[in-house]
Amino acid sequence: MGVLAPLYLAGLAALSLPLIFHLIRRTPRGRREFSSLMFLLPSPPRLTRRSRLDQILLLLLRLAALALLAFAFARPFLRESATLALEDLPARRVAILVDSSASMRRSDLWNQALSQVEKELTSLGPHDEVALYTFGDRLKTEVGFESGSDEVEAAGKRLDIVRASAKKLRPTWQGTDLAAALVEVARELDETSDVKQHSADPQVIVISDFQKSARLETLQGFEWPKRVQMVARPLVAKRTTNAAAQLLTSEEDSPLTDARVRVVNAANSKDEQFYVAWSGEGLKGQSSSETAVYVPAGQSRVVKLPRPEESLTADRIALRGDDDEFDNTFFAVPPRKQQITIVYFGDDAANDRQGQRYYLEIATSDDALRQVKIETSAASDRAKALTAQPPPHVAVVTTKLPSQVQASLKQFVESGGTLLMAPEDEEAAKDILSLVDDVELATKPVTADYLLLGEIDFSHSLFAPFANPRYSDFTKIHFWKHRSLTLKENSRTRVVAKFDSGEPAIIERAVGRGRVIVFASGWQPEESQLALSTKFVPMMGALLDMACGPSASLAGVAVGQTVDIASISADQPLVVHKPDGAEASIVRGAESFGEVDQPGVYEIRGGATPAFFAANLAAAESNTAPLELEKLEQLGVNMKTVLSRAARLDRIRQERDTELESRQKIWRWLLAGALGVLVLETLLAGLAARQITTAEALA
Repeated sequence: MGVLAPLYLAGLAALSLPLIFHLIRRTPRGRREFSSLMFLLPSPPRLTRRSRLDQILLLLLRLAALALLAFAFARPFLRESATLALEDLPARRVAILVDSSASMRRSDLWNQALSQVEKELTSLGPHDEVALYTFGDRLKTEVGFESGSDEVEAAGKRLDIVRASAKKLRPTWQGTDLAAALVEVARELDETSDVKQHSADPQVIVISDFQKSARLETLQGFEWPKRVQMVARPLVAKRTTNAAAQLLTSEEDSPLTDARVRVVNAANSKDEQFYVAWSGEGLKGQSSSETAVYVPAGQSRVVKLPRPEESLTADRIALRGDDDEFDNTFFAVPPRKQQITIVYFGDDAANDRQGQRYYLEIATSDDALRQVKIETSAASDRAKALTAQPPPHVAVVTTKLPSQVQASLKQFVESGGTLLMAPEDEEAAKDILSLVDDVELATKPVTADYLLLGEIDFSHSLFAPFANPRYSDFTKIHFWKHRSLTLKENSRTRVVAKFDSGEPAIIERAVGRGRVIVFASGWQPEESQLALSTKFVPMMGALLDMACGPSASLAGVAVGQTVDIASISADQPLVVHKPDGAEASIVRGAESFGEVDQPGVYEIRGGATPAFFAANLAAAESNTAPLELEKLEQLGVNMKTVLSRAARLDRIRQERDTELESRQKIWRWLLAGALGVLVLETLLAGLAARQITTAEALA
């Protein structure tokens, strides 16, 4: 026998009331006045016993009625003979989802996560199924529900496999996409439960620091399965102050000038004073030019960070002043000085101010990111200069060349070289026809005092530095002399710029793997004002970029993103050297690289020149303030608090007892019995009252 509401059994205390009422003796009901006793003093009777029980049957009936009512409200039921043990608990299908993003590197969060995984595994019952997942910006299955099922069932060691796999886990450098991981796991649990008709309750146990910047957008368009329940196990870091530095760059920023740095402070930080400085492997500690930044909690500040000459090779910005170092370094590819060789085929001397070589050397000598060497040779050795090892990057031709050198030039271009032709006269201009076969030289050039550039293709790499409207004005550059070029029909030669007369001023023709660029007018003062203008130096820099690749690095990415490598040309497979020394091969022809799994500077080898790119943590990963878990419920997630096995057993036992009681409904019979007893008591009480009245009447 059991009861659902034992508190109502306290009503049995009311059984004492009828007994008390029966024991209390009151003054007799009838009073008779006798005349003969009027003159006597009243004398109360002496009682040998204060009270005695009367009408015991009525007393018992009333006690029985109250007892039946108390038992009826207590909702009694008859227990079954079987007992409920821990093995009888319903099975669960549990997916343990561990946050392995970069923010889990804070404080002791990762140790807390592993301890929580062990606690969850210990609380599993013998019939529970379990799988282990990790997530950063993408979900990873560590131990699936179906992996190794036959071996596990035979050996009975599935929990040991999951436990061993959990011990091998390490936090990554990825961002946190909580919504995508939840959606994928919930969908998998729901689909497998429907297909295989699992009776086990599907649950997702999420072990995470639940940082505020975790992405939740995917949950907005997802209908959470009703059967799947999510259990949150939030982890709390012992230290809360966290800030991060980010380098701000734009097309106009120079790697040699002061850098603009944004410092972001988390909303729950307690400290507000931080310091940033250039740092790197080539420096002894941090740079001396450390900059202090005051940033209130939840805000950001942008400061200028000086870059002195000694920090030119620094490849990172270091921040200090917070509690955790996982995001205190922002990597940037340092400027690297290229060694470039230009062979110059002309008759003018290096100090001839009326020659083109003089201005070419000036334009390329003051480049902080390139060390340019201009070589000249005797007329008999010019062919050998093109086949030297390593071969030159650029060949500049201004004079007439013999046919043997012209053949060597063609081979040089076809093998990937860049040829710039700026013929000094009509005779030298005839060499253009040997390399660009769809161009003709006009016999009668247009006569004018001077020409201007009237139409410019700013999408071409040569004029890309001037694409901004502030720098695109070429109207102040006069051209006094030029060679008249015309293109044949269906020409494959590209016109980069035209004079205002409509004639081509600069043309480009791809030859093999290289290119030929022709200037119809020279840049020396005798023919034009180009060399004396502010456009000449960036134009030569753009030419070197075309020939040797830009001195700048590839675009920086966040950890986990892909890098575009389509601009890297190579005859052999590329090899990527990661910051930790590991190497990764790139399949030939691939246009992107996706194994960016750690912050730092990556080097890609195998192309004409090494290429570099920097990878950093996702900016949102530094916002470590806690997320309000109510947001998950607002997005439809079915959240639940998981009880211990003993608590689950008590709840299931109570549910079973409730079901038994609702099926037996003993309380109805108890109420019917109480009503019957009250009817009988009423009849007996009425009969007793009539007997007392009759006896008094006879007296």
